[in-house]
Amino acid sequence: MLHITIRIFGILFLINCFNFSVLESQINNTIVVKVGSALVTSIDVQNEILTNLVLGKKKITQESVDTSKGFAIKNLISKRIKSIEIEKYKIKDYSKENLREYMENIAKTLDTDVNGLKKIFSINNIDYDIFVNNRRIELLWNTLIYQIYKNQTNVNIIEVKNEVESFTNT
Repeated sequence: MLHITIRIFGILFLINCFNFSVLESQINNTIVVKVGSALVTSIDVQNEILTNLVLGKKKITQESVDTSKGFAIKNLISKRIKSIEIEKYKIKDYSKENLREYMENIAKTLDTDVNGLKKIFSINNIDYDIFVNNRRIELLWNTLIYQIYKNQTNVNIIEVKNEVESFTNT
């Protein structure tokens, strides 16, 4: 009987420890900013900071993290606003070719290919999928802005030609 009681106590202890560790991880991921219905969490900020430092080929130190924090939060707020507007206008189309080229160019700046870029992200505990999605948001945002303003654009070819000629004649 004592043996069964010890086992039950042990199982309850393990379950309790598991529950506390889950709670602790939830507490560590706090909401930093609320933008409309979208949230920016501390994990989002961490991912953004690390992404910016790695892509900028900067050393990851506490000082560089602290310096990057404000910029990262502003970037994330901007991305959340763009996401909200993209969703609001139901924008779905973007250039997958532009996305692929962008990823390849980023990889080249780090002297690798896309698979190597994924490994770099993994080594630095950065979510590669979030990075790709952020670029997708930028491309969707460009589509939205173009759709809004495409009918308001008026190019006078003769004026442009005269302007170009005035630059080349000086």
